[in-house]
Amino acid sequence: MASKSSASFQVIEEGEEQKEEQQPSISSSNADEQPPVIGGGTEMGEAIMEMIRPAVQNLDNQVKCTRKSQIMLASHIDELSKKLKSIVDEQTLPYDLDIYVRKLEDSRKRMTSVNQRLQSLHTRVSQLQRSAAREISKQKQRQTPAQQ
Repeated sequence: MASKSSASFQVIEEGEEQKEEQQPSISSSNADEQPPVIGGGTEMGEAIMEMIRPAVQNLDNQVKCTRKSQIMLASHIDELSKKLKSIVDEQTLPYDLDIYVRKLEDSRKRMTSVNQRLQSLHTRVSQLQRSAAREISKQKQRQTPAQQ
């Protein structure tokens, strides 16, 4: 995927360089003024990243907090489940606590599933963020020699 996007950026930059070369030189009184340099999208990419970065960081922090709370919740569920099992084993009460133990275990399984999905989502967002940062740095490197 990254190779396709970098190739498209390269084509755009080459096309822009060709457009700049095809422009006729100004030989009138405006010869001292230089035409504006058209960038390869780096400024726009940086602006988009600056706009998205706070939202991504906020999402990242929320995912981390959610994962921590889920880990704590899982440990509490395990403790409660063990206590309920010990109560069931020790006493023969008319109450059937097995139903509640199963419900707690089912809740823990669902929570573990959600935690895995969150972790997967977090990994994907991190990869997208790294990919965007790499793309911007590549564009900067391409523009730096062109501007000199």
